[in-house]
Amino acid sequence: MMPHGQTDYFPFKPSKSGSTGVEMEWITVDPESGAQIPLAPELLNSVPDTARIKQELFTSTIEINTDIHHHTASCMDELSRLRSQVLQHLAPMGGALLSSGTHPFSCWRDQHVSDLPRYHKLLERLQWMAHRFNIFGIHVHIGMPDGDSCIHTMNQLLPIMPVFLAISANSPFWQGDDTGLCSSRVKIFEGLSQGGMPFYFKNWKDFEHCAGRLMATGSIDSVRDIWWEMRPHPDFGTLEIRIGDMPATKADTAAYIAYVRSEVIAAANSEPAEEKVHPSLIRENRWRACRYGMQADIIDPVTEEPVSLLLWLGRRIEWLAGQGADPDDLSSVGERLKVWQQHGGGASRQRRIFHQSNNLSNVVQHMQQADGWS
Repeated sequence: MMPHGQTDYFPFKPSKSGSTGVEMEWITVDPESGAQIPLAPELLNSVPDTARIKQELFTSTIEINTDIHHHTASCMDELSRLRSQVLQHLAPMGGALLSSGTHPFSCWRDQHVSDLPRYHKLLERLQWMAHRFNIFGIHVHIGMPDGDSCIHTMNQLLPIMPVFLAISANSPFWQGDDTGLCSSRVKIFEGLSQGGMPFYFKNWKDFEHCAGRLMATGSIDSVRDIWWEMRPHPDFGTLEIRIGDMPATKADTAAYIAYVRSEVIAAANSEPAEEKVHPSLIRENRWRACRYGMQADIIDPVTEEPVSLLLWLGRRIEWLAGQGADPDDLSSVGERLKVWQQHGGGASRQRRIFHQSNNLSNVVQHMQQADGWS
């Protein structure tokens, strides 16, 4: 338990409100077969020492993370530069990058674990659940001035979380099978001991008590071991949105970051809700987003009536315009919404390619050719 009377068990480092940083988990693949290949160690030995390019749990994953930005456009510029830098080193090794929430056909049993004590300790603790963790997401950090503001914002955002999942959903295949879901990744993610959706908290002290109890009982070693799909990050002074699959394209990525920023800024500026949206409604919407992605009919958190997710999103963009959101962000989301209305999201694209060719290697190759990053 947290020591009696101690109020700074997890001190929150203040950040500028609305500042943004992004982490993206890329799959290293063979450009010919499309299969996952373990190139991360060789890559990290060849690139100049940088905190922006990191290893992950498996050696077939590269994490690219940005510096602090104050606009989505500058964040995207850095992501593009870092990705190009990685590809320059990967190409001579016979490797390429894939953006997907899961690899369409490679198996988790074939992946090699990165040689870091933390990862081996996690695998020992979590066993089969962690060994299956061959999944890939985008994490968006938004700056918060203090812990209480972070908790207030997190509480306000809980009903919106399924929308973040729906517009990023990009993992319909798992080990060669069409799962029937738009995001199979999130079903793997939720199986972790501290996975899934977060909870409502009264304030920062309430969160500290929760995290402190988990540490004191040996459930976690640090706050980093809380893998909720949205969590406070006191060391960075951010609220971290972790629910999203790796988006299918560069344009999808920019729109996702812009939408997350818009919702977080609006939530941070809002008054506390008079009545919280019941977790059962949020959970049902999360399932609908997982199952149907952008084609979902969600339950409106306010009216409790079913509504097309993309129709709801269009109305939401208009509402956000009066809530302090960045106009450039809203313009980016609005333009991408037109594409989503016509063609759907990443999961729909993967399925269309597969139905045309009946070949998952072709799916990977087409995804790389059409991702818009080059």
